[in-house]
Amino acid sequence: MTKIAIPSMSNEGLDSEVSAHFGSCQYFTIINLNGKNVAEVEAIGNGSEDGQHNCAAPAFLLKAHDVQAVLVSGIGGRPLMSLTGQGIKVYAGAVGKVSDAVQDFNDGLLQELSTMGTCNCHHH
Repeated sequence: MTKIAIPSMSNEGLDSEVSAHFGSCQYFTIINLNGKNVAEVEAIGNGSEDGQHNCAAPAFLLKAHDVQAVLVSGIGGRPLMSLTGQGIKVYAGAVGKVSDAVQDFNDGLLQELSTMGTCNCHHH
């Protein structure tokens, strides 16, 4: 079983749109994959009291839910380091609906990130 999380615009599970920005997403859709099959779907709020200003908060939240990988559209360098520091792999290129991101992950179309973020926002 592989547990992945996707920053999402809503709590609609596989039908939610992928959030374009990791730190300011409203929810994380967490998916348990059994091989390449979706076994379970859950949405959790990105409820850090500090919100987008605490780069490490989402990493701790996802680690507490035993997430092994995150599929992102965009992410800054500090949040990326926080995730990888928690042993969570990060894959870039997630777009469309959560179901699309899962399919792209299963098909090997997402790029694993290690040290550089994909977001050029000024606050990272």
